[in-house]
Amino acid sequence: MSEMQFQTDDQNEFGRPPVASGGFDFSGKLVAWGLVSSRKEAEYVLIGIGVIALIVAIFVYMSSSGSSNVPTTPNWGTATY
Repeated sequence: MSEMQFQTDDQNEFGRPPVASGGFDFSGKLVAWGLVSSRKEAEYVLIGIGVIALIVAIFVYMSSSGSSNVPTTPNWGTATY
C-alpha cells in the first residue's frame, strides 16, 4: 500500500484563528505612547474610561429629566386670549 501525503498549510486547524489586522488598535497605541506598560493595563484603562463615560451619561440623563416645562397632559379649551 502506498503512503498518502497531504498538502498542509502553515495554519493550525484546531488552534486559535489568525488575528485579523483590520481595525484600529487603541490598546497598542496606549502602550506605544508610553501611557501604560502592558496591553493588559491598557485594556483595564479603556474599560475604566468606558465605565466612567457610562456613569456620566446616566448622571446627565437623570439630572435633565426632572425639570421639564412641557406639560404632559393637553389643555384643550383652557387658553385665555
